[in-house]
Amino acid sequence: MTSAQVPTTESRKWIVLSAISIGTFISTLGGSIVNISLPPIAKDFGVGISDIEWIVVAYLLVAGSLLLTFGRLGDIFGYKRVYVGGFALFTAAGTLCGIAQSVGELTALRVAQGVGYAMIQAVGPAIVTAAFPPTERGKALGLNAVSVSVGLSLGPTLGGILTEWFSWRWIFFVNLPIGLFGVIWALKVLSPGGRRGSQRLDVPGALLAGLGLLSLLLAVIEGKDWGWGSARVLLLFAAFAMLGVSFVAVELQKRQPMFDLRLFAIRNFSVGSLSLLVIFVGLFIATFLMPFYLQRGQSYSVLEAGLLFTPLSLSTLIVAPFSGALSDRIGSRFLETAGLAITALGLFSLTSVDAHTGGWSLIWRFATIGFGLGVFSSPNQSSILGSVPRPRLGTASGTVAQMRITGQVFGVAAGGAILASRIPVHIKELSRSLSPPIAHRDALILSIHDALYFAVAVCALGVIASLVRGKKAPRKGREAARRNGVSDEEELLAGVTLAYAARRIEEANGDSPNLIQAASELVESSGETSRREDLAKKAGEEILKPLSFRLLRSYLSNKQKAAPEREGEERD
Repeated sequence: MTSAQVPTTESRKWIVLSAISIGTFISTLGGSIVNISLPPIAKDFGVGISDIEWIVVAYLLVAGSLLLTFGRLGDIFGYKRVYVGGFALFTAAGTLCGIAQSVGELTALRVAQGVGYAMIQAVGPAIVTAAFPPTERGKALGLNAVSVSVGLSLGPTLGGILTEWFSWRWIFFVNLPIGLFGVIWALKVLSPGGRRGSQRLDVPGALLAGLGLLSLLLAVIEGKDWGWGSARVLLLFAAFAMLGVSFVAVELQKRQPMFDLRLFAIRNFSVGSLSLLVIFVGLFIATFLMPFYLQRGQSYSVLEAGLLFTPLSLSTLIVAPFSGALSDRIGSRFLETAGLAITALGLFSLTSVDAHTGGWSLIWRFATIGFGLGVFSSPNQSSILGSVPRPRLGTASGTVAQMRITGQVFGVAAGGAILASRIPVHIKELSRSLSPPIAHRDALILSIHDALYFAVAVCALGVIASLVRGKKAPRKGREAARRNGVSDEEELLAGVTLAYAARRIEEANGDSPNLIQAASELVESSGETSRREDLAKKAGEEILKPLSFRLLRSYLSNKQKAAPEREGEERD
């Protein structure tokens, strides 16, 4: 992480968060505002669900193929360059979507917008994580999650209003004013960061990862239309397997791999990533199919459907900041597991809706799903990003976005596949006793139920995965580990030493060149000589002082906990 990418004052970190939140908001809005308008777009262009699905899938497909690469590029070339470049591309492509004259043209522009989305999402969480100390990381990511929730909650409502009152084209034109402001603001408040001289992009690894993910996602998306046993789908799965094996072989031999596979040995990273994947599979099965239920199964207008969807993201907006702050105090494991379980219950509740379910009954179901997502999201991101070394923040940030996008693609593809396969079965059964229009309506609803059952099962697997990350060791176990590792006295000595080093850096006046150089390399290993003093002061403020305080607090806490125990032993 270069010094220019990290805020240097207490107030600046919140300014940085605001710049990232704008990008997070507009990129999230760009996805949620489209889903609610898919039926009118399909009608306008005269195409079916399988064709119009590509407007969503193409956007997710290209993003899902590039997130890891852009995360690594952020580690190398600086997060600001990747972030601002992606923001500008996203804005321009999104605006041009509004003047598309065909489904093919609209899909191509969504591909370009997906590239911009990948650049924003791959490095945004890394910038936030680097700007805040560990004690505030959950809170900061929770506040950033508010931007996601606002984008998700505003998208369906705004999309419904614009489509109902004007045209679906206006859902893309909204990118321009917000995007222009966001790009200008990011250019102003994010300090420039240069290339890290010691870092190089692993081009073979990037190509193998991108092509492998593209093969997998394309096979999953087109499997229902081409046939899961068709030559094309089997060839894509085979290509994914071969590219995946090649990727692992190449990365294990690289000194600077595109993706450090050793990160998966960190349980919080691997289990947290899996949990994030499955919750987004379940969530996007629901968010992709429910607009069709509301508009075709219940005959709601686009605006009414958008308003009914709002409680899902509104509840996430309210809960996420509190969940993030709470995770800073009690950890992430319980909150992640509870969030997944609540989301699964919310999805299960949707399996009982029918053509006559009232609006309030739908609202509490959507709100339950949003509540679970809010409980889950901030602790999950904090757990993943907090578990990796600082130089790999971009890679971890890209992985978070990768799991989210992959879950979305799998969710849309699985929902579409289940819907396409189950509707004919239900129509055949219902046509014996119902008129054709009613049979088709109920067949759609029952097929959505089938997809939602699958979503519940996926989230249930996520709950199990979250539980296996392991519990904290009992007190005696922790004390034994401490005796075999670092003693309380050694912890105290280390804390005092680090505090002294930080103070010497502050007061240094050219008389401690070795200390200045060593400290500066904690921030930037290849920093220029003229900047070493500034880098050293940054290291003192952001690394040495927080670490010394943490060690000293741990020492005092252990002494306070040990006192009552000793008193109990004396009484016994």
